[in-house]
Amino acid sequence: MSDPPRPAPLVTIFSRARPVRGTRRVVGLVLVILALMAGITVLEFVTQPDETFGGLMLLCLVAAIWLLPPWPTLLIGAVALIQPAVLEITGQWPALTTDFQFIAVAVVTVFGTVAVRALGRVGAEREALIAGLTRFTSEAAHELNSPLSAIRVAADVTLRHPREPERYVASLGQIRDQAVRLSVLTEGLLLLARRDAKALVLRRAPLSLDDVMEELYDRWREPAERAGVDLEVDRESGVELSGDAVLLGRLFDNLVENSLRHAKGRISVSTRVDGGACLVGVEDDGGGFPEGDRPTTVEQLKSGDRLPARSGGTGLGLSIALAIATEHGGTINLEHPIGGLRTVVRLPVTSN
Repeated sequence: MSDPPRPAPLVTIFSRARPVRGTRRVVGLVLVILALMAGITVLEFVTQPDETFGGLMLLCLVAAIWLLPPWPTLLIGAVALIQPAVLEITGQWPALTTDFQFIAVAVVTVFGTVAVRALGRVGAEREALIAGLTRFTSEAAHELNSPLSAIRVAADVTLRHPREPERYVASLGQIRDQAVRLSVLTEGLLLLARRDAKALVLRRAPLSLDDVMEELYDRWREPAERAGVDLEVDRESGVELSGDAVLLGRLFDNLVENSLRHAKGRISVSTRVDGGACLVGVEDDGGGFPEGDRPTTVEQLKSGDRLPARSGGTGLGLSIALAIATEHGGTINLEHPIGGLRTVVRLPVTSN
């Protein structure tokens, strides 16, 4: 995939607040602005006392506020405040002109800095929103395409030739399974959309982590047996927490499903208490990541383009798990034991 085209420098300057980055560029621009300000000051001395070029000084200050980081901007503002005092002391400006210029510089510095910071925040939020929407659309298209293709193929094959009733029943079973998968994916995408829209509602209630783990074991015992994987779940932590039982169940379902996809023969779900939090680790023996290329967070896993190599997908399940954990005030980290991967969920507890 080719990189997106870079915007022209002038477009960047006028569309982004404080676009100048890097020590050399910042220092160079500061020197240029200071040289312009010095030139304006010299111009004040060689003209008549009743003529002023204070507007040019304010333009230099505005350029510094827009283009430079805060500390260089404060330096430029300090120089702009000193200049009126120097001109008044040397008799080039009357006191009234000096006071007006001093007030103008102070107002432009304060309100300009506030305005640029606000514009910077808006721009950052816009870029984050666009990036999130792009990622969401990509995940939705990829994840929904697989079950839809399976349903279409099963229907086409079934309708192509007459079959025995048993074959029709088997095809309908395949279509039903893919429809269930499609429904689960759709619910997951809606969950992420509600999270992004700040509309995800948690139905909090006191929960026993042991009960959550017991239900998790009951749901995944038979799928693990069919896959030839030994599933071990710690169900004796004695921890209580406050959360949404359905969403937390889905969180751990996604992690176990991800591990089951890669495990060679074992999945272990462990629980322990660390201060005021419980740690739930889901570990598989599926090989993990090569040394030197081991992410520690889900964000690193996705941003580094390493997820598809392990999971065969875009990581929608891990995205949903991370969203649920975050809404519960928790985190998800990745650890790398020898020959596997451990996903560790950290959640606050109410009692132990």
